[in-house]
Amino acid sequence: MRSWSLVCASLVASLVSVLSFVIPFCVFLYVQQDHVTRLASRGFEVMVYLTPILWLIGFIAYAIVLAVLKLPKKIFDLVQILKSGLVLFIVWMPFVLMIFLEAQVDQTDFSVLFIGLMVYFALLFLMVLGCMSANACYFLMSKKQNYDSLS
Repeated sequence: MRSWSLVCASLVASLVSVLSFVIPFCVFLYVQQDHVTRLASRGFEVMVYLTPILWLIGFIAYAIVLAVLKLPKKIFDLVQILKSGLVLFIVWMPFVLMIFLEAQVDQTDFSVLFIGLMVYFALLFLMVLGCMSANACYFLMSKKQNYDSLS
């Protein structure tokens, strides 16, 4: 991708991914919290403190992933999604295996691996949403550039 297309696509992808994670999480925390107290909601605290950090991390991650991958051919590019899913799996599973091998007390306790795979699939869903929004942003920007060059 070109530099400004890459920056804009990374911004859109990180914004979509972070908000699609943070908003349901904040709603869950709000519903789970006792409504009798008049204290600040935990969901609001998550929204204020966690969202900017996740947005910055997501922007950096999507900028790296989108810079390495080839230009998309369509919005739901299966090859791009599979490659980014494989990169996410390669990065995520060593952490899960390290926790599994360190915290394993019982030889038949595979709950850490199961939870790690469930978190991977949740992250994969967020990555697919981010890649699709980045591709849509890229196609809108390239269509605008093509329209401006024809005028």
